[in-house]
Amino acid sequence: MNLMESVDFGIGWPVEGEENELFVSTLKSECEVRKLKFIFIHERLIDPLSAKIKKGEFKLKFYLDMASETFDPKDDFIKFAYILKDSGTRIVADPDDVKAAADKSVTHFDLARAQVPVPFTVLIRNWEPTRRLTDEEKEGLGLPFVIKPALGYAQEGVKIIDQKSTLKEIAEARKFSQGDNFLLQEYIECKEFNGDPAWFRVFHLFGEIIPCWWHPSTHVYRHVTLKEIHEFSLLPLVRVTTEIARITRIDWFSCEIAVSKKNGQFVTVDYMNDQCAINPQSKYKDGVPDDLIVHMAERLVDKAWQYIRGKFTLSHRAIWLPKIQVKDENV
Repeated sequence: MNLMESVDFGIGWPVEGEENELFVSTLKSECEVRKLKFIFIHERLIDPLSAKIKKGEFKLKFYLDMASETFDPKDDFIKFAYILKDSGTRIVADPDDVKAAADKSVTHFDLARAQVPVPFTVLIRNWEPTRRLTDEEKEGLGLPFVIKPALGYAQEGVKIIDQKSTLKEIAEARKFSQGDNFLLQEYIECKEFNGDPAWFRVFHLFGEIIPCWWHPSTHVYRHVTLKEIHEFSLLPLVRVTTEIARITRIDWFSCEIAVSKKNGQFVTVDYMNDQCAINPQSKYKDGVPDDLIVHMAERLVDKAWQYIRGKFTLSHRAIWLPKIQVKDENV
């Protein structure tokens, strides 16, 4: 009789040999501190691990999926995620929850019903690619407006349509993902606060909110400070992100929220991105600040540790802000 091999924390990663990346190395070191057994799962490990799971020879308790292509049924990592789920593994994020939440043509209406501010949107179903807009829809969209595929991510397939755009360009944008629904959305021009675009990328991690300034052109991050939360009345970032988490049921994601120049409203411009970008700012200009990456890795392992001990809870919300770097940041 073969003995069951049990591993506490695993991460699925698309590139073999990147175990020393800041995020992965922090996960590993945090597991060591808590005496949790860690495994780095790249593509070549999927088949042997899957076979062992099916034979009852391998058990993974907590799995962080940073590799699967949710809507590709041939993707090895998504098939592996379902094998793990069926064997009882706690997965971040659950593939079925991701499948529902990542479809913008569904999530848009879920958010709107929950009174989360979203751009004026016209949904073009995949069976009506040549549908013409009504006068009311044209007025609501205005110019410029944005075309994006419902299942797109990382700005793939997104195109801004302005007065110079031809019908051919619009048609080509719709053809980016054949068979997908498309969203036509009002273009949100954001306000500026002290010269910075009021555009934010906000991370949600097991009830904790981490707000960052995020420049829509350069994609440079900067952690929002306590003083800025007060000075610019940024608490709606917390409410909106928390509502997205409640609706989507995703434990770890990022969203984009902009303060509209037109009416000062906090508008959700990108609803939910799982498998968060975690390239470190120390190596990439448009990367996430290193201390945020370390903190998110620490919190993920801590939540895994709580789960394994049977003490997993999400009863509190919190905002994680940077340490005060100046003598006085009174609010």
